[in-house]
Order: sequence, then C-alpha cells, then structure tokens
Amino acid sequence: TSTFPLPKIGIDVGTADSPEDISVTLQLILLLTVLSLAPSILIMTTSYLRIIIVFHFLKQALGTQQMPPSQLLAGVALFITFFIMAPTWGVVNDTALKPLMDGEITMEEAYDKGIEPIREFMFKQVRDEDLELFMSFTTVERPENKSELPTYILLPAFALSELRTGFIIGFFLFIPFL
Repeated sequence: TSTFPLPKIGIDVGTADSPEDISVTLQLILLLTVLSLAPSILIMTTSYLRIIIVFHFLKQALGTQQMPPSQLLAGVALFITFFIMAPTWGVVNDTALKPLMDGEITMEEAYDKGIEPIREFMFKQVRDEDLELFMSFTTVERPENKSELPTYILLPAFALSELRTGFIIGFFLFIPFL
C-alpha cells in the first residue's frame, strides 16, 4: 500500500528570536490586511463605481426591479472594468509584479512602480475641483506637480469624481424614460 502524504499546517505563537521574525510576522499581517481590503481597493481605483451606478440608473429607468438581478449587473460591471483596466494592469504586471516575483526588485520598489500606472489612470479621470476639495481638508503643502500629490488625497478625489460622473451619465440616460 502506498501512503499519500498529508500536509501539516500549524500556527505557532511564541517569542521572536530575531528582528527578522517580527518582520515576517508583520509582513504576513499586512498581506492579510491587503487581501481583505482587495475588493474595496478594486472598486476605489477603477471605473467600476461609475459603471455600476449607470447600470442601476438604467435598471430604474426601465422600471424593472427584479430583472436583471443586481448580482448580474455587478458581474457585468466587473468584467467591463477588467476590460477598461487591462492596459493599466498590464503595465503594473510588467513593471512591478513580474520583477518582484523574479526577485529583481524589492517590495517597496514594486509598490512605487506599480502604483504609478494606477495613479496615471486616476489622474485622467479625476476632476481638479475634487482634488482641490480634498487638498483643502489637509495641512499638506500644495504640491508643485501631480507626482508629488499623495495617493491618500488622490483616492477619495477620484472616487468622488467617479460618483459624480456615474450619476450624471445615469441621469442623462434616465431622462428619455420619463
């Protein structure tokens, strides 16, 4: 009889023997946090928000409460978002993920290289008024150019711009049905 080896998985809580042990633990916690926030990150850094709002306006305009189901609209919006974001994600993959997986760059370098195409996409869509609004909420010095603008200011400004644009498009599509 041949035996099939079963994997052993264990979680050990103990004292750290070196700073590297703590570093690995913190990296694991950070990774789990990012994975749990991944759906929110996907929604907040892509065109998904705009698309799903427009779909719901169309659903209301047609007067259909049950068809198509909201889950179907969310799925279609997700696939359209993948299509729209494919060029941006391709650049992220080529400049950040592949070199990181090949051990050519560090995690910090991968983040810096990977966030740039996403920021570029968001800058193309964000309204200057929304950037100004969120800049007014902070005590950060006014940046000289877009590359100096912190991402934590760009993200909510982009989300607000996407909401606004989605509602405008949805409203204009809704009007003919009145």
